[in-house]
Amino acid sequence: MLDRHQAERLFLENLRWIERVLAMLARRQGLSGDDADDFASWAKLRLIEDDYSALRRFRGESAPATYLTVVLSMLARDYRVRERGRWRPSAAARRLGPTAVRLETLVHRDGFTLTQAAQLMRTTGHGELADRELAELWRQLPARPPLRPVAAAEEVVAALPADEQADVRVLAQESEQRRNEAEQAVARAVASLPDEDQVIVRMRVWHEMTVADVARGLNLPQKPLYRRMDRIFSQLRRTLEAGGLSRERVRGLLEDRAP
Repeated sequence: MLDRHQAERLFLENLRWIERVLAMLARRQGLSGDDADDFASWAKLRLIEDDYSALRRFRGESAPATYLTVVLSMLARDYRVRERGRWRPSAAARRLGPTAVRLETLVHRDGFTLTQAAQLMRTTGHGELADRELAELWRQLPARPPLRPVAAAEEVVAALPADEQADVRVLAQESEQRRNEAEQAVARAVASLPDEDQVIVRMRVWHEMTVADVARGLNLPQKPLYRRMDRIFSQLRRTLEAGGLSRERVRGLLEDRAP
């Protein structure tokens, strides 16, 4: 069993691999954009919490990458249950067979449309039924409430008159595009930092941890950490402004999390 410092080194040395595996697991769960980022942030926090307890159990009986992949896969399962509830196929789906169970799971649990689910099933070898046959199978399955919450903003937009809907959707799309571009710029700037500085920023910004919590999590003295974080955030501001983001935009992205 590893001590805390060995576990921290395992985390930092394999951070790129961890992020690759999390991206793969997010795709498998149908997560993208902010949903995928939320899952990755949650999973990395689980790895480092309680003095890296999940990593300290590594005994060296397998390659570190193999061990990490198993741990992250288990975390992905826990996250799915946490976010969507524990999934059980309906009695009707079980009675109709594996194809019906898979179809119901993709649509009701994973949020795919019927057409997307049909394409995915054929691509992954889980069935060769035509769309018409799958649609008929779908009609025999019971209606179930969605596991994913619906954003209130979408309900508000849906209630607007048609002309206003179009304008609001265009503005929302433009705002979303600007936000995505800004977040990608932040991600690139953070990726340019040394590994431990990256972890500090992620804990402070993505996980919204206090400086005291960051210090405890990384076993760093708290007072010097304030000065170190000042330097890190100053460097990020300069990098982002040099990349074309306005000072106001950078302030909105970082200022409320700076020490």
